[in-house]
Amino acid sequence: MPPAPQWGGPPPRQWQPPAPPKKRRTGLIIGICLGTVVLLGGGGFAIFAIATDDSVEVHRPAGGPDVVAQAYVAAVNQRDPIGLQNVNCHASTEYPATRSVADFERDNVRMRLGKPTTGPGGGAFFEVEVSRAAHPPTTTRLELNREEAGTWCVFVTGGGLPPNLPP
Repeated sequence: MPPAPQWGGPPPRQWQPPAPPKKRRTGLIIGICLGTVVLLGGGGFAIFAIATDDSVEVHRPAGGPDVVAQAYVAAVNQRDPIGLQNVNCHASTEYPATRSVADFERDNVRMRLGKPTTGPGGGAFFEVEVSRAAHPPTTTRLELNREEAGTWCVFVTGGGLPPNLPP
């Protein structure tokens, strides 16, 4: 008698396609590296551009030259660097208003706004009385300029005082 077939043995082998080759990720890695370099370079440039910009953000007071002149005198007397910065025609980081305010405190600068006066050009002018330590009170002219946007600003030196004030 022939031997009985055996059940439960290994199944017959079926044909399987060969495994696909592993994909290379070289292009992906190079792309990520280049993207990182571009982002870091752009970020570095942005930081450089911001750090070397000497302009500052200002918020001009609404109103005419009389309002701006009053705001300037108040900023000087109250030692307010933000108020001084907001009325200064040429506010910059090169001559920060905080330094001007420190000088006002050191020299005990006080101002009193006088009457409007005349001057050259299309600006507005006010008399201001300035008192400082070691100086007699001086009356000088404060010049205000009208900007293209229609707002007014005070023309002062880097030290925050009118340019025609004697040293």
